[in-house]
Amino acid sequence: MIKRNLSSILIILAMLLNILNFDFSNVNIESKNTWLFIGASIVIIASIILIIANENKLNKKRVLNK
Repeated sequence: MIKRNLSSILIILAMLLNILNFDFSNVNIESKNTWLFIGASIVIIASIILIIANENKLNKKRVLNK
């Protein structure tokens, strides 16, 4: 899993760092930082979903090939 999904895992780590760096006391919809936070949240959710979907697909192929 690690070799196949290394780029996705790195994206998740980068987005987590971005989300953890967000200052919730200064939430302003016009701020660029708020939009970066929203974008990072969307990308991290999409990455996690894609990793799970890929792993489920590969596990089904392995079961069928046995």
